[in-house]
Amino acid sequence: MTLGPSDEDITKFIYTGKVAHITAAAPKGPRFDSSLTSEQRSSSENGIFLCSNCADMVDKNNGLDYSVNVLKKWKQDHEAWVKSNLNKSANSMMSTIDGEHRATGRGNITGLDVQEPVFFKPGTKVIAEGEGNITGTRISYKKRDEK
Repeated sequence: MTLGPSDEDITKFIYTGKVAHITAAAPKGPRFDSSLTSEQRSSSENGIFLCSNCADMVDKNNGLDYSVNVLKKWKQDHEAWVKSNLNKSANSMMSTIDGEHRATGRGNITGLDVQEPVFFKPGTKVIAEGEGNITGTRISYKKRDEK
């Protein structure tokens, strides 16, 4: 993974990636291709964003273990995944809560218990009534490592 949400603030990200060359920028570098111009070697088309470990790994043994075709395929597959998954509206990635939600009784009463990202439509109502420990809406966020 090259980035992920912060464990402390879900609106922040942790970047762990590195940019690597598919073909080396200089002679004697991993997968150097002398037929490319210096502009082609420094272009974004010749770059791939990888996690730190993979960025180092693909250049070991002068790039022998990871061919240009393998790295281009990784990049192509990832770009296709991004186009199909990340260009969605926020509402398509979360549940929507609408209408009236009512809970009544005795003991521990919770009108609505939310544990994942949600969008509350304007006018949504939550009613909890009864005797005991009453909570209208409980919103909790579980960190990635919690079950």
